[in-house]
Order: sequence, then structure tokens, then C-alpha cells
Amino acid sequence: MSFALQPLIRAVQIAAARLYFLLGWPGCVGVVCMAVTLPGGLWLRHMAQPMPLAMTPAVALTTATDATAAPALPALQAPVLPHAAGAVQILRMVKDAAQASGLAWPQAEYRVTPLSDEALATLEIRTTLKGSYPKLRQLVGTLLDKEPALALRELTITRPNGDTPEVEAKIRWVVFLADGWPPASHGGAP
Repeated sequence: MSFALQPLIRAVQIAAARLYFLLGWPGCVGVVCMAVTLPGGLWLRHMAQPMPLAMTPAVALTTATDATAAPALPALQAPVLPHAAGAVQILRMVKDAAQASGLAWPQAEYRVTPLSDEALATLEIRTTLKGSYPKLRQLVGTLLDKEPALALRELTITRPNGDTPEVEAKIRWVVFLADGWPPASHGGAP
């Protein structure tokens, strides 16, 4: 062994002895495992990064052989919002869904709010429904899935006493409307 390596080897031995004294065998094994797996983890992280589109083999093949053979990407679809003229039909849809779920519909009010600088035009529906909680929950889920422009703004559920399974729900729905959107100043694009 050369004399130049002896001080380095002695320093490594001292560092290992101090590490063993501080951590014991379990700690030393943990440090060795981390030291061994760190390069592998960094390599896996590097390999998991997405490859730029221009470098992928499939894109290079399709662009090199036939550019027209690649399927066209679907155009982005704008959400379809109802118009204020259909407010009665939307109200009727909510009422029919509630009655089909077996819920009582004692009252409802609605109001159309025009487009402003802060918000889209909306149809606000305030309803009171009576029935079982599972039916009410099913109705809310069904309506929110069925009508993408419909949002639940407020839901208050009360039960007259603990013995009855019936609840009374006061619900405030909001339907976002397409009236006045997009503004003319935007040139037809939102």
C-alpha cells in the first residue's frame, strides 16, 4: 500500500468508527442503503421525465413517413350554457326530477340576474323540498351530473325531530346562462 493513501484510509476508518458509535448497526445499515439507492433513485427520476414530443419515436416515424396519416386532435368544445329564455324549462326539469325522486315540492322561486362586469348571467332557483335524506342526496347528485351549468349555492337541511326520517331542505341552485356572453368587445372569443 502506498504511503499517500494511508492517511485517507485512516480518515475513512475513523469516520466509520464514529458513525458506528453514534448510530449502531441499524443506523449504519440505513446510511449504507441510502447511499446505495440515492443514485438509482436519481436515475429513475431522470428516466421518468417526459420526453419532448419531437423526440418520441412514434411522432418521428409518423411525421417522416406520412404527415396526413396522423389522426387530427378533436377541437376544444366550449361548454354549452342555456339561455334565459329556457328558464321555465330548467325550472320544470328540476321540479320533475324532484317529484320523480319522490320528494315533495311545496314551493319554488326563481330569478334571472343579467350579465355584469363581475359575473355571468344566472338563473337562481330557490326551492323547498321534503322527503327522505337518501332521496334528496340522490336528487342533488343526479341534477348536478345531468346539467353542467347547474351549481349548488346553498343547502340547508332540517329535521323536525329525531324520530322522523323526513327532512326539509331549502336549496338555492344557480344555473349559469349564456346570455350576453361572449361580450362584443372580445370579438366573439371568451
